[in-house]
This record gives sequence, structure tokens and C-alpha cells, in this order.
Amino acid sequence: MTESTPPLEPPPSLAVTPNHGPVSSRGLVNAPRSSTETGKFGRLFRTLPPLNLDESQIRAVVALMTDPGDAGGGGGWGGTPSTGDSELPSGYTYLSQFVDHDITFDPTSLLDQANDPDALENFRTPRFDLDCLYGLGPTANPWLYDINDPDKLLIGENADGFATPDLSRNQQGRALIGDPRNDVHVIISQLHLAFARFHNRVVDLVRDDPSLVGSIPATPVGGWGTPATPDSKVTFGQVVTLVRWHYQWIVLTDLLARLVGPDTHAAVLPSDKKGRLKAELELYNVRRKPWMPVEFSAAAYRFGHSLVRDSYLLNSTLSPLPVFSVDGDNNQVADLRGLRRLPQGWHIEWSRFFDGLPESGGNTQHARAFDTKLVPSLHRLPASIDRMNRSLALLNLTRGVALGLPSGEDVAAAVAAQIGLDPGAVQLDTGLAHPAPLWFWLLREAEVKAAGKHLGPIGGRIVAEVLVGLAANDPSSFLKHQPDWKPNLPGTTPGDFTMADVLTTAGG
Repeated sequence: MTESTPPLEPPPSLAVTPNHGPVSSRGLVNAPRSSTETGKFGRLFRTLPPLNLDESQIRAVVALMTDPGDAGGGGGWGGTPSTGDSELPSGYTYLSQFVDHDITFDPTSLLDQANDPDALENFRTPRFDLDCLYGLGPTANPWLYDINDPDKLLIGENADGFATPDLSRNQQGRALIGDPRNDVHVIISQLHLAFARFHNRVVDLVRDDPSLVGSIPATPVGGWGTPATPDSKVTFGQVVTLVRWHYQWIVLTDLLARLVGPDTHAAVLPSDKKGRLKAELELYNVRRKPWMPVEFSAAAYRFGHSLVRDSYLLNSTLSPLPVFSVDGDNNQVADLRGLRRLPQGWHIEWSRFFDGLPESGGNTQHARAFDTKLVPSLHRLPASIDRMNRSLALLNLTRGVALGLPSGEDVAAAVAAQIGLDPGAVQLDTGLAHPAPLWFWLLREAEVKAAGKHLGPIGGRIVAEVLVGLAANDPSSFLKHQPDWKPNLPGTTPGDFTMADVLTTAGG
């Protein structure tokens, strides 16, 4: 198998590379411990003491977190599932990342940051609204839209030597998208492209059948898209809402059920006798505006790092490609890093990442297990991601201590008390001589209590309550506005919609 070598482009600057390394989200370190919940970040458990660990203790935990890999080496894809794999198709690793970027999107400027360094007020609330696709709309962000058909998002066409279609890019290869983090590696950039193409296809479907939007309200943003004509009452805002509601359905029913397991999912998002989804929340409470708990953002939702493989097979013409490689800073076809045009022949065959597609099956790669192990490449990050080549586990654990996160044991006891679990049922042996960092404890819980198939009862409950709570407190979501709504776009199962249906609708 061979790889095409595209013309070289300048490597990403260390100063501007979007990443998940040592840089914290603005306002995160200053998450208040008071009872106010108006800030961008807050705490689920304000009264629990922080876990203080010194550097040697943190490094000792990191030493326990290296995935030894399988016979194929380092958690790469060898063609068949292995003992270190979960049952989760690997595409959901990156759908989880896409969702994380969506709910933490912050378009405010550096001036706003300087004027409000604690990020306590006046920032956009976290919502499943696909801001990463739509930005602030065609009026404020016209470069995201097709000038010849303003209802559609602009799809990129690369010059010879690169693959096409691609994300829309400037002349230096930088993606023109609402959130630059969705171009940090090849998999998430093509996932973003798939959602953009899904939107464009929905525009066509609604033009052919305006009844698809029915009573769906328009997205409340002025000036979006072309105005309604006298022959049609359909607006661009309604199309956006239709796309968003199908995306929200996928997050709440397809993705979330796989991440937390059926029991936790049914407890937090049950259906009533009329089939309406209902949020049952005990941990996540919203008094004024939705907010992001640091226990979620800095610990529970970082489960995805344990799911990452060392390498992936994108399609039938390429050999497996590593996520990171030692020479990837200088060789553009050495690994899957992004922030550049898509190399020729690097298009993704989505049946290799998601189930439910006609070609899915034995070639569908699995995510690594939900456990405390990270593949070797994540323990030595490239210089373009982290200047000091540190371990991602080290960065996560150090950040948790800096944020004053409580121990996993304390959080488990607090959650158990609030949701009525037997405290003894949530105890587990972490293998540590001291209380466990929350992120490590939640991964260990998944490993012990759920056999690495999904998150355990404590980690799953935190993730489920926050994701469901964000939707339940969003006045424009289907869960809040129209809880009896069911997906109506063409899909495999009437009244349902999955990630496979998005990819089928997007085509290509």
C-alpha cells in the first residue's frame, strides 16, 4: 500500500495551534466555589475538599497509565478487535470530541478575556447548537457560506495534489470554520465536513418537501439565509433547527447511550407513557443559565483520551496511520495531524469508524477500552502539541490538581448519596496508596464496574446529567421546546436517527 505525497505546506505555528494540551479554557481555573451558577464554569460539589498531590505523586499515577498495546503494538488497528478494545466503534471517540467542541465553543475576543478574566458573566451558554458549523450566521460570518446559495455551507475544493472535497480553506491551508479545533486532526476535520454536507443535503430535502420542517420553529438569529418567498413559508432558520434537533437526538440517544450504558441512560433520560423523553436530574441544577461543571470538563468527559488508538486505517488504499509520530512535525504524511489541506487519497471510509452503514462489519475499527490506559503516543506529545513533549496523562492530572478537583472517592460518595446508591457499591481498589485523582478514578471505575465497555455508574451519571441537563435547559432544544418530537428525516428506522444516518444523508 502506498501513500500520496502532497506539496509541502508550512508547519503549524506553536503559537496558534489549537490543542488540548497545557492551555486551559478561559475561566476554568477560576471556577467559583460559591453558590452562584452564572459563570461559564462551576462546580457540582462545592463543599468537597480539593485533592492535593505533589509532582512525584502525579508522575507515579502517570506511570500506571501506559497502554502496553497488543501483539500489533501500541493499540493500533490490527484488523480484528483485541483484548484492549471496547465494543464502541472508534468513530464515537471523535463524535464525542466534536460534541465537546460544540458545547465549549467560545467566540469572544481577547479584549473580552482581558476585561473579564474570571469568565463569570456575559459568555454564551453551552448548547448543542452546532456553532462550530454555523458560527454567528451568514451576516456575521459570511465566509462560512456559499455565495451562490447562501442557505448552504461552503465546501472546499482543493487544487491538484490534495484530496477533495475538504473543509473550506484559505490559501495557506487553514480551515475557514466556526471552531478551528475541528481541524486539529484528519478524523475530526472530516467529521466536521460530514456535518456540513449533511446540512447542505437537508436544505435540498426541505426544498423538495417543505413539510419536513412542519411546526419546527426557526433558529432565533436574525438575517440568516435567504428570506422566505411568497410561495413558501420555510425559512433558513427552520432548516437550521431541523439539523440541530436531529443532531441533538443523536447526542442524547445514540452517543450518550453508548457512553454511559443502558441503565444510567434510562435513569437520566427515560421516556414517559406517551413516548416523550424526560430529564431526571439529581446532580446538575440550573438556577439561571446553563453552566459547565469542572468535574465534567476536566475529568469525567476526558474519558475519550483512553479510547484513542495509536493508529487508524482510513480507507482500503492506505496503511494504518498513527495519530502522532516522531517525525510528524516535519513530514506531512507521517501521521493524522491536521491544520492543513487533506492529502490525496486520505478520504475516510466511514464504515471503518461507525456501525450501521451498509459496509460496516469486520472492518469497523473499535475504540480502545474505557480504562486507565493511554496508548504510548499520548504519553509523548509532539512539539507542535506540547513544547515539552509531555504526557497527556500528566497534563490532565496536573490540571485537575490546579483546578482543585476533589478525589474520586469523595465524588463517588457524594454522587451515591444524591442518587440513592449504596456507598459500598461504588468503592473500588485504585491500586494507589492515596486518594485517586478524579479523572483516574472514573476511568478505573469504568474498567472495574463496566468491564471497559462504557463509563461506570458514577462517571456515567456525571456525563449523562450534564449532557441531558444542557439540553433540558436550552429553550431552543427539542427536549425543552417539543419533547414529543421525533426525527423525521429519512433514516434506517422511522422515528429514530443515528450517526450512520447522518453519514448516509451527507453522502460520499
